[in-house]
Amino acid sequence: METDPNRASETLPAPLPAPQDALDRLGLGMLVTTPDGLVMEANETATRLVAEAFGAWPEEATCCNLFGCRSREPLALHCISELASNTDGSLPELRVDLPPELPTNAVWVTAARTGGEGSPVLLHLRPAVLGDRRQRTEPHWMAGPRLRVQALGRTRITTEETSIEGQWLMQRPGELLKYLVCQRGRPTHVDEIAEALWPNGGVSGRSTVRYYVHSLRDLLEPLREPRGSSSFIVSVQGSYAIDPRVNVDLDEFESLAMAGLRSAGAESETGPEANSLLAQAMDLYRGDLFEEQPFAAWAFAERERLRSLALRSLSVLVERRRSTDPAVALDYLERFSDRWPVDTSLQRSLIDLYLQEGRRSDAQRRYAAFRKRLREEFEEEPGFELADLGPGRVPESR
Repeated sequence: METDPNRASETLPAPLPAPQDALDRLGLGMLVTTPDGLVMEANETATRLVAEAFGAWPEEATCCNLFGCRSREPLALHCISELASNTDGSLPELRVDLPPELPTNAVWVTAARTGGEGSPVLLHLRPAVLGDRRQRTEPHWMAGPRLRVQALGRTRITTEETSIEGQWLMQRPGELLKYLVCQRGRPTHVDEIAEALWPNGGVSGRSTVRYYVHSLRDLLEPLREPRGSSSFIVSVQGSYAIDPRVNVDLDEFESLAMAGLRSAGAESETGPEANSLLAQAMDLYRGDLFEEQPFAAWAFAERERLRSLALRSLSVLVERRRSTDPAVALDYLERFSDRWPVDTSLQRSLIDLYLQEGRRSDAQRRYAAFRKRLREEFEEEPGFELADLGPGRVPESR
Protein backbone atom coordinates (compact mmCIF):
# COMPACT_ATOMS: atom_id res chain seq x y z
CA MET A 1 0.00 0.00 0.00
CA GLU A 2 1.36 3.40 -0.95
CA THR A 3 1.73 6.09 1.71
CA ASP A 4 1.13 9.75 1.08
CA PRO A 5 4.40 11.46 2.19
CA ASN A 6 2.62 14.73 2.88
CA ARG A 7 0.05 13.01 5.15
CA ALA A 8 2.78 11.06 6.99
CA SER A 9 4.69 14.24 7.83
CA GLU A 10 1.59 15.67 9.50
CA THR A 11 1.63 12.87 12.10
CA LEU A 12 5.25 13.40 13.20
CA PRO A 13 5.81 15.14 16.57
CA ALA A 14 7.28 18.61 16.60
CA PRO A 15 11.08 18.77 16.92
CA LEU A 16 12.29 18.75 20.50
CA PRO A 17 13.61 22.06 21.83
CA ALA A 18 17.34 22.41 22.38
CA PRO A 19 18.42 20.79 25.69
CA GLN A 20 19.20 24.17 27.20
CA ASP A 21 15.70 25.46 26.43
CA ALA A 22 14.06 22.34 27.85
CA LEU A 23 16.04 22.57 31.08
CA ASP A 24 15.20 26.27 31.41
CA ARG A 25 11.50 25.48 31.10
CA LEU A 26 11.90 22.94 33.92
CA GLY A 27 13.76 25.44 36.08
CA LEU A 28 16.96 23.40 35.92
CA GLY A 29 20.45 24.75 35.39
CA MET A 30 23.17 23.36 33.13
CA LEU A 31 26.87 24.15 32.99
CA VAL A 32 29.44 22.70 30.64
CA THR A 33 33.03 22.86 31.89
CA THR A 34 36.43 21.70 30.79
CA PRO A 35 37.83 18.71 32.72
CA ASP A 36 39.76 21.14 34.94
CA GLY A 37 36.65 23.20 35.73
CA LEU A 38 36.55 26.26 33.39
CA VAL A 39 32.91 27.07 32.50
CA MET A 40 32.42 26.90 28.73
CA GLU A 41 28.64 27.22 28.54
CA ALA A 42 25.71 27.95 30.85
CA ASN A 43 21.98 28.02 30.24
CA GLU A 44 19.76 30.86 31.43
CA THR A 45 18.66 29.13 34.65
CA ALA A 46 22.23 28.36 35.73
CA THR A 47 23.28 31.93 34.98
CA ARG A 48 20.36 33.28 37.05
CA LEU A 49 21.00 30.94 40.01
CA VAL A 50 24.65 31.95 40.18
CA ALA A 51 24.00 35.66 39.59
CA GLU A 52 21.41 35.76 42.38
CA ALA A 53 23.93 34.28 44.80
CA PHE A 54 27.00 36.28 43.76
CA GLY A 55 25.38 39.51 42.57
CA ALA A 56 26.72 38.97 39.05
CA TRP A 57 28.17 36.29 36.84
CA PRO A 58 31.86 35.92 37.88
CA GLU A 59 34.60 36.69 35.38
CA GLU A 60 36.39 33.55 34.21
CA ALA A 61 33.83 31.42 36.02
CA THR A 62 34.98 27.97 37.13
CA CYS A 63 33.24 25.28 39.10
CA CYS A 64 35.79 25.99 41.83
CA ASN A 65 34.87 29.65 42.37
CA LEU A 66 31.16 28.87 42.00
CA PHE A 67 30.89 25.83 44.26
CA GLY A 68 33.89 26.20 46.57
CA CYS A 69 35.93 23.33 45.16
CA ARG A 70 39.16 22.87 47.14
CA SER A 71 38.15 25.56 49.62
CA ARG A 72 34.96 24.65 51.51
CA GLU A 73 32.75 21.68 52.32
CA PRO A 74 31.51 19.47 50.86
CA LEU A 75 34.18 19.86 48.15
CA ALA A 76 37.03 21.14 50.32
CA LEU A 77 39.48 18.54 49.02
CA HIS A 78 38.19 18.06 45.49
CA CYS A 79 37.17 19.68 42.20
CA ILE A 80 33.79 18.40 41.03
CA SER A 81 34.73 18.69 37.33
CA GLU A 82 37.91 16.67 37.84
CA LEU A 83 35.99 14.05 39.84
CA ALA A 84 33.42 13.70 37.06
CA SER A 85 36.12 13.65 34.38
CA ASN A 86 37.76 10.66 36.08
CA THR A 87 34.53 8.76 36.79
CA ASP A 88 32.39 6.52 34.60
CA GLY A 89 28.75 7.49 34.98
CA SER A 90 27.44 10.40 37.02
CA LEU A 91 28.48 11.56 40.46
CA PRO A 92 25.99 11.38 43.35
CA GLU A 93 24.04 14.58 43.91
CA LEU A 94 25.27 16.95 46.61
CA ARG A 95 24.04 20.20 48.06
CA VAL A 96 26.23 23.30 47.83
CA ASP A 97 25.50 26.55 49.67
CA LEU A 98 26.17 29.63 47.54
CA PRO A 99 28.08 31.64 48.67
CA PRO A 100 28.92 30.86 52.32
CA GLU A 101 29.45 34.48 53.39
CA LEU A 102 25.91 35.41 52.27
CA PRO A 103 23.96 32.23 52.94
CA THR A 104 20.77 32.89 51.01
CA ASN A 105 20.98 30.37 48.17
CA ALA A 106 21.81 26.72 47.68
CA VAL A 107 21.80 24.30 44.76
CA TRP A 108 21.83 20.57 44.26
CA VAL A 109 24.61 19.62 41.85
CA THR A 110 25.58 16.48 40.01
CA ALA A 111 28.03 16.01 37.16
CA ALA A 112 29.12 13.59 34.45
CA ARG A 113 31.53 13.78 31.55
CA THR A 114 29.91 14.09 28.13
CA GLY A 115 32.01 11.41 26.45
CA GLY A 116 35.28 9.59 26.88
CA GLU A 117 38.25 10.62 28.98
CA GLY A 118 39.19 14.28 28.45
CA SER A 119 35.71 15.26 27.22
CA PRO A 120 33.82 18.27 28.64
CA VAL A 121 31.85 17.84 31.86
CA LEU A 122 28.12 18.49 32.18
CA LEU A 123 26.91 19.85 35.54
CA HIS A 124 23.22 19.71 36.37
CA LEU A 125 21.88 22.25 38.90
CA ARG A 126 18.54 22.50 40.62
CA PRO A 127 17.45 24.91 43.35
CA ALA A 128 17.85 23.75 46.94
CA VAL A 129 16.69 25.02 50.30
CA LEU A 130 19.52 26.30 52.47
CA GLY A 131 20.06 23.96 55.39
CA ASP A 132 17.95 21.22 53.81
CA ARG A 133 17.85 18.45 56.42
CA ARG A 134 18.00 15.69 53.82
CA GLN A 135 21.32 13.94 53.37
CA ARG A 136 23.64 16.58 52.01
CA THR A 137 26.09 14.25 50.33
CA GLU A 138 28.05 11.02 50.72
CA PRO A 139 31.58 12.38 51.14
CA HIS A 140 33.33 9.00 50.86
CA TRP A 141 32.47 8.63 47.15
CA MET A 142 34.70 11.59 46.32
CA ALA A 143 37.88 9.60 46.89
CA GLY A 144 36.40 6.29 45.77
CA PRO A 145 35.38 3.38 47.99
CA ARG A 146 37.38 3.05 51.20
CA LEU A 147 38.30 0.00 53.23
CA ARG A 148 40.46 -0.17 56.34
CA VAL A 149 42.14 -3.34 57.55
CA GLN A 150 43.35 -3.45 61.16
CA ALA A 151 45.84 -6.33 61.05
CA LEU A 152 47.82 -5.61 64.23
CA GLY A 153 46.16 -7.48 67.05
CA ARG A 154 42.81 -9.05 66.24
CA THR A 155 41.71 -8.41 62.68
CA ARG A 156 39.01 -5.82 62.04
CA ILE A 157 37.63 -4.69 58.67
CA THR A 158 35.81 -1.36 58.44
CA THR A 159 34.36 0.84 55.71
CA GLU A 160 33.34 4.49 55.91
CA GLU A 161 29.93 3.39 57.18
CA THR A 162 30.32 0.20 59.15
CA SER A 163 32.42 -2.65 60.46
CA ILE A 164 32.44 -5.90 58.46
CA GLU A 165 32.37 -8.61 61.08
CA GLY A 166 31.71 -12.34 61.02
CA GLN A 167 33.18 -15.81 61.17
CA TRP A 168 34.31 -15.43 57.56
CA LEU A 169 37.47 -13.75 58.85
CA MET A 170 38.57 -17.12 60.23
CA GLN A 171 37.43 -19.01 57.14
CA ARG A 172 38.87 -19.26 53.64
CA PRO A 173 37.78 -15.81 52.36
CA GLY A 174 39.30 -14.24 55.48
CA GLU A 175 42.54 -16.21 55.08
CA LEU A 176 42.76 -15.05 51.48
CA LEU A 177 42.36 -11.41 52.50
CA LYS A 178 44.99 -11.75 55.23
CA TYR A 179 47.41 -13.44 52.86
CA LEU A 180 47.00 -10.63 50.31
CA VAL A 181 47.63 -8.11 53.11
CA CYS A 182 50.93 -9.87 53.83
CA GLN A 183 51.78 -9.64 50.13
CA ARG A 184 50.56 -6.04 49.72
CA GLY A 185 52.48 -3.98 47.19
CA ARG A 186 52.83 -6.78 44.65
CA PRO A 187 50.42 -8.89 42.58
CA THR A 188 50.50 -12.53 43.70
CA HIS A 189 49.95 -15.25 41.11
CA VAL A 190 47.02 -17.58 41.62
CA ASP A 191 49.36 -20.60 41.84
CA GLU A 192 51.38 -18.96 44.60
CA ILE A 193 48.21 -18.22 46.57
CA ALA A 194 46.98 -21.80 46.17
CA GLU A 195 50.30 -23.24 47.30
CA ALA A 196 50.50 -20.94 50.35
CA LEU A 197 46.92 -21.33 51.58
CA TRP A 198 45.73 -24.72 50.33
CA PRO A 199 48.82 -26.75 49.38
CA ASN A 200 46.86 -30.00 49.16
CA GLY A 201 44.36 -28.63 46.68
CA GLY A 202 45.98 -30.37 43.71
CA VAL A 203 44.83 -29.44 40.21
CA SER A 204 41.75 -27.68 41.57
CA GLY A 205 43.90 -25.12 43.40
CA ARG A 206 43.42 -22.36 40.82
CA SER A 207 39.64 -22.70 40.71
CA THR A 208 39.56 -22.76 44.51
CA VAL A 209 41.44 -19.46 44.67
CA ARG A 210 39.20 -17.84 42.06
CA TYR A 211 36.08 -19.03 43.87
CA TYR A 212 37.20 -17.51 47.16
CA VAL A 213 38.33 -14.30 45.47
CA HIS A 214 34.75 -13.99 44.21
CA SER A 215 33.40 -14.75 47.70
CA LEU A 216 35.75 -12.22 49.29
CA ARG A 217 34.73 -9.49 46.86
CA ASP A 218 31.06 -10.12 47.65
CA LEU A 219 31.75 -9.91 51.39
CA LEU A 220 33.67 -6.64 51.07
CA GLU A 221 31.36 -5.07 48.45
CA PRO A 222 27.85 -6.53 48.80
CA LEU A 223 26.39 -3.86 46.47
CA ARG A 224 28.88 -4.52 43.69
CA GLU A 225 27.34 -5.15 40.27
CA PRO A 226 27.37 -8.84 39.26
CA ARG A 227 30.69 -9.48 37.52
CA GLY A 228 31.56 -5.84 38.11
CA SER A 229 35.11 -4.77 38.86
CA SER A 230 36.24 -4.73 42.47
CA SER A 231 37.47 -1.62 44.24
CA PHE A 232 39.51 -3.60 46.74
CA ILE A 233 40.71 -6.94 45.29
CA VAL A 234 42.16 -6.37 41.83
CA SER A 235 43.31 -8.92 39.26
CA VAL A 236 46.33 -8.50 36.99
CA GLN A 237 47.16 -11.19 34.44
CA GLY A 238 46.34 -14.19 36.59
CA SER A 239 47.47 -12.49 39.80
CA TYR A 240 45.58 -10.82 42.63
CA ALA A 241 46.45 -7.89 44.89
CA ILE A 242 45.07 -5.51 47.47
CA ASP A 243 44.12 -2.23 45.82
CA PRO A 244 46.16 0.77 47.07
CA ARG A 245 42.89 2.35 48.26
CA VAL A 246 42.74 -0.26 51.03
CA ASN A 247 44.18 1.34 54.14
CA VAL A 248 46.23 -1.16 56.15
CA ASP A 249 47.42 -0.20 59.64
CA LEU A 250 50.70 -2.07 59.03
CA ASP A 251 51.78 0.58 56.54
CA GLU A 252 51.04 3.43 58.94
CA PHE A 253 52.86 1.66 61.78
CA GLU A 254 55.90 0.93 59.64
CA SER A 255 56.06 4.48 58.28
CA LEU A 256 55.91 6.02 61.78
CA ALA A 257 58.42 3.56 63.26
CA MET A 258 60.99 4.00 60.48
CA ALA A 259 60.64 7.80 60.57
CA GLY A 260 61.06 7.77 64.36
CA LEU A 261 64.17 5.58 64.22
CA ARG A 262 65.71 7.79 61.54
CA SER A 263 64.95 10.90 63.55
CA ALA A 264 66.36 9.36 66.73
CA GLY A 265 69.63 8.67 64.95
CA ALA A 266 69.94 12.20 63.56
CA GLU A 267 70.82 15.50 65.24
CA SER A 268 69.73 15.94 68.84
CA GLU A 269 67.33 18.76 68.00
CA THR A 270 65.05 16.25 66.29
CA GLY A 271 64.64 14.37 69.55
CA PRO A 272 61.10 15.51 70.44
CA GLU A 273 59.94 14.57 66.93
CA ALA A 274 61.53 11.12 67.28
CA ASN A 275 59.79 10.54 70.62
CA SER A 276 56.43 11.53 69.15
CA LEU A 277 56.81 9.35 66.05
CA LEU A 278 57.92 6.30 68.02
CA ALA A 279 55.12 6.75 70.55
CA GLN A 280 52.54 6.96 67.76
CA ALA A 281 53.96 3.81 66.18
CA MET A 282 53.82 1.84 69.43
CA ASP A 283 50.30 3.04 70.15
CA LEU A 284 49.30 1.55 66.78
CA TYR A 285 50.89 -1.78 67.67
CA ARG A 286 47.83 -3.36 69.29
CA GLY A 287 49.28 -6.85 69.01
CA ASP A 288 51.20 -9.11 66.68
CA LEU A 289 50.04 -9.52 63.10
CA PHE A 290 46.71 -11.40 62.83
CA GLU A 291 46.78 -12.31 66.50
CA GLU A 292 43.87 -14.72 66.15
CA GLN A 293 45.92 -16.97 63.82
CA PRO A 294 49.33 -17.24 65.55
CA PHE A 295 50.35 -20.45 63.76
CA ALA A 296 49.54 -19.46 60.17
CA ALA A 297 52.72 -20.28 58.25
CA TRP A 298 51.99 -17.76 55.48
CA ALA A 299 52.03 -14.90 58.02
CA PHE A 300 55.18 -15.94 59.89
CA ALA A 301 57.80 -13.91 57.97
CA GLU A 302 55.76 -10.70 57.97
CA ARG A 303 54.80 -11.14 61.62
CA GLU A 304 58.43 -11.55 62.68
CA ARG A 305 59.56 -8.58 60.60
CA LEU A 306 56.97 -6.28 62.15
CA ARG A 307 57.58 -7.62 65.66
CA SER A 308 61.31 -6.95 65.27
CA LEU A 309 60.59 -3.39 64.12
CA ALA A 310 58.25 -2.88 67.09
CA LEU A 311 60.86 -4.13 69.58
CA ARG A 312 63.53 -1.84 68.08
CA SER A 313 61.16 1.12 68.24
CA LEU A 314 60.16 0.32 71.83
CA SER A 315 63.79 -0.07 72.93
CA VAL A 316 64.80 3.29 71.45
CA LEU A 317 61.71 5.04 72.82
CA VAL A 318 62.27 3.68 76.34
CA GLU A 319 65.95 4.57 76.40
CA ARG A 320 65.12 8.12 75.30
CA ARG A 321 62.38 8.56 77.93
CA ARG A 322 63.79 6.70 80.96
CA SER A 323 65.90 9.66 82.14
CA THR A 324 63.44 12.48 81.34
CA ASP A 325 60.12 10.76 82.04
CA PRO A 326 60.58 7.29 83.60
CA ALA A 327 56.84 6.94 84.25
CA VAL A 328 56.16 7.05 80.51
CA ALA A 329 58.98 4.59 79.85
CA LEU A 330 57.56 2.22 82.49
CA ASP A 331 54.08 2.48 81.00
CA TYR A 332 55.33 1.31 77.59
CA LEU A 333 57.49 -1.45 79.07
CA GLU A 334 54.67 -2.80 81.24
CA ARG A 335 52.23 -2.65 78.36
CA PHE A 336 54.42 -4.73 76.07
CA SER A 337 56.15 -7.00 78.60
CA ASP A 338 53.00 -9.14 78.91
CA ARG A 339 52.68 -9.28 75.13
CA TRP A 340 56.22 -10.63 74.74
CA PRO A 341 56.77 -12.39 78.09
CA VAL A 342 59.90 -14.33 77.06
CA ASP A 343 61.80 -11.54 75.31
CA THR A 344 64.94 -11.22 77.40
CA SER A 345 65.87 -7.69 76.36
CA LEU A 346 62.39 -6.35 77.08
CA GLN A 347 62.09 -8.07 80.47
CA ARG A 348 65.59 -6.93 81.43
CA SER A 349 64.76 -3.31 80.57
CA LEU A 350 61.60 -3.41 82.67
CA ILE A 351 63.31 -4.99 85.69
CA ASP A 352 66.19 -2.50 85.43
CA LEU A 353 63.79 0.46 85.36
CA TYR A 354 61.92 -0.92 88.38
CA LEU A 355 65.22 -0.94 90.26
CA GLN A 356 66.08 2.55 89.02
CA GLU A 357 62.76 3.78 90.46
CA GLY A 358 63.33 1.99 93.77
CA ARG A 359 60.62 -0.63 93.13
CA ARG A 360 62.66 -3.62 94.28
CA SER A 361 59.65 -5.79 95.12
CA ASP A 362 58.24 -5.34 91.61
CA ALA A 363 61.69 -6.11 90.16
CA GLN A 364 62.01 -9.29 92.20
CA ARG A 365 58.50 -10.52 91.28
CA ARG A 366 59.06 -9.82 87.60
CA TYR A 367 62.46 -11.53 87.60
CA ALA A 368 61.12 -14.61 89.40
CA ALA A 369 58.17 -14.93 87.02
CA PHE A 370 60.41 -14.48 83.96
CA ARG A 371 62.93 -17.05 85.22
CA LYS A 372 60.18 -19.59 85.99
CA ARG A 373 58.63 -19.19 82.54
CA LEU A 374 61.95 -19.63 80.73
CA ARG A 375 62.71 -22.79 82.71
CA GLU A 376 59.30 -24.34 82.11
CA GLU A 377 58.98 -23.49 78.42
CA PHE A 378 62.58 -23.59 77.20
CA GLU A 379 64.64 -25.11 80.02
CA GLU A 380 66.80 -21.99 79.97
CA GLU A 381 68.02 -19.36 82.43
CA PRO A 382 67.48 -15.61 81.97
CA GLY A 383 71.15 -14.92 81.25
CA PHE A 384 71.33 -12.09 83.80
CA GLU A 385 70.92 -11.68 87.56
CA LEU A 386 69.22 -8.94 89.55
CA ALA A 387 72.69 -7.92 90.77
CA ASP A 388 73.62 -7.09 87.17
CA LEU A 389 70.99 -4.33 87.06
CA GLY A 390 70.16 -1.25 89.02
CA PRO A 391 70.79 2.50 89.20
CA GLY A 392 73.70 3.71 87.11
CA ARG A 393 73.69 0.69 84.81
CA VAL A 394 72.53 0.82 81.20
CA PRO A 395 70.62 -2.25 80.05
CA GLU A 396 71.78 -4.01 76.94
CA SER A 397 70.16 -2.73 73.78
CA ARG A 398 68.77 -4.99 71.14
